[in-house]
Amino acid sequence: MVAVDPKAVHSATAVHHQFVVVVDGAETTIHEGVQRCNGGTLTVVSPGVLEVSRLQHVVVRGGGGGDVGFHRCGFAAAEACGAVSFHKCDAVRVEGAAEVAVRRCRSADVERAGTVSILRCKGAARVHGAGELRVGRCREADVGSCSEVTLGRCREARADWCGALGIERCRSADVSRCGAVRVDRCGGANVSSCGSVMVRRGKVNMVDAHQQQGWQEQQPSCQKAEPDYNLPIEIVSK
Repeated sequence: MVAVDPKAVHSATAVHHQFVVVVDGAETTIHEGVQRCNGGTLTVVSPGVLEVSRLQHVVVRGGGGGDVGFHRCGFAAAEACGAVSFHKCDAVRVEGAAEVAVRRCRSADVERAGTVSILRCKGAARVHGAGELRVGRCREADVGSCSEVTLGRCREARADWCGALGIERCRSADVSRCGAVRVDRCGGANVSSCGSVMVRRGKVNMVDAHQQQGWQEQQPSCQKAEPDYNLPIEIVSK
């Protein structure tokens, strides 16, 4: 019988972790070294860690693991990866990742992720199915089915089926079917069918569930400043 060190097995697996990469429609694989193609580079900086730079259209499939960083790419997508980061890319997409970080990209589309952070998107940030989410300084934020969400300094924000939701300094927001909602310094927010709503400063319009087409069952149990839900309310902290 030969004794096998579990750490050695894990190390061997990491060394031979293979990424599948599709560049401009052409598929290739990489697990070590550097590949240059179409004016960009694919670099394995350490076992299971890939850096992608200056490619116009690239999709990376991690096979359920591996970390990927994208820098100055056009369209960049990651599927079934560990930690994924994007910096100064155009349109980015993620499906299935443990951690996602997006910085200064044009737009972002994320599905089925763990921890997500999106900052300074010129266009829309769309996240459906995430754990902890933070979106800041984006033109538009559209989130759904997330556990804990913070939206800050966005022009337009929409949230549906989220747990704890915080909205700070957004121009407008539409919130439906969320748990605990906190609104701070927003220009205007429409809130419907939520567990509780706390307003520090801003205008909040509480909408009855039966007034919205397709929403059924129960009336929203929300804290309100006025008994008439049809009128916008403004609450200012002293």
